[in-house]
Amino acid sequence: MKDIIFFSTVEGVSEVCPIVPALKSLPAWTNVAREKYIKEKNDSNERVSHLYQCPGIFDLYNYGYIVTAWHDFVIKTDQNKQGFAWTIPHSELADLMNGIDIIGTHQQRISELIPSRPTSIKQIIKLNTPWHVIAPKGIKFIVLPIAYPDSFEFDSHIGILDPSVSSEINVQLNWNVKDGETLIKAGTPLAHLIPISEDKFNLICRDATDNDKRWLRKRNFFNNFTFKLKRNVIKEFYYKHFYGK
Repeated sequence: MKDIIFFSTVEGVSEVCPIVPALKSLPAWTNVAREKYIKEKNDSNERVSHLYQCPGIFDLYNYGYIVTAWHDFVIKTDQNKQGFAWTIPHSELADLMNGIDIIGTHQQRISELIPSRPTSIKQIIKLNTPWHVIAPKGIKFIVLPIAYPDSFEFDSHIGILDPSVSSEINVQLNWNVKDGETLIKAGTPLAHLIPISEDKFNLICRDATDNDKRWLRKRNFFNNFTFKLKRNVIKEFYYKHFYGK
C-alpha cells in the first residue's frame, strides 16, 4: 500500500492537531444518528429504514483526511463595515511561520470574481497552515468543505490540490457570520481532502524531516528563477526528490 505523507514545518503540530482520516473526525450529530438507528433496530421486528443507512452521506467519511485548525483563533466582523479582524493566542505563533501571515485574505480584484453566498462576508478568509503533503505520482486531492457539520460559521472553498505543483495546505474559507465575534478552537475541522484515486493509502502524519525542508528550499528557487512559472519542471523535480523518479 502506498503512503500519503503530511508533514508540518512547525514542530508539535502533528502531535496536538494532526491531520486525521475522515472517519476519526465525525460530526457529533452522526453519533446521535447511530444511537437512534441502533435503538430503532433493536426495538423493531421489522426492517428499519433510517438516515444512518444512507451510503451517500456516511460513506463520505470513509474517504480522505480532515485538516483541522492548528491553533485557536477569533474572527470579528461588523455588518456595517467591510472585512474582518482576527486574533490569535500569542504572537509567537506567527514567528513560527517564518514571516508567512497566519490569517489573511485576497485582493478584492481576486475575491470579487468568486461567487459568494448572500449569507457570507465578501472577503475570503485564508488560513495558512504549516502542513505540506507528499503523494504518489498522479495523485491529486479534491478539497471540500466539511459535509454536514455541527455548526455553520464557515465553509471551505472547493478546489483541486496538486501537491507536485503546490504542496502547502492553506484553507480558504467563506465566513458566514456577518456580525459578531467567533472563537474557533484548535482541532476544529476545517476542510476535507480526498485523494482522486481508487487506491488505498497509508496515512503518515509527522514533523518535517531534513529531506522535507531541503525540498521546500529547492521549491522556493524553482518558483522564482524564471519570469514565467514552469509547473512541469516543478512537478518533475518534486517526484524526483521524494520518489527518485
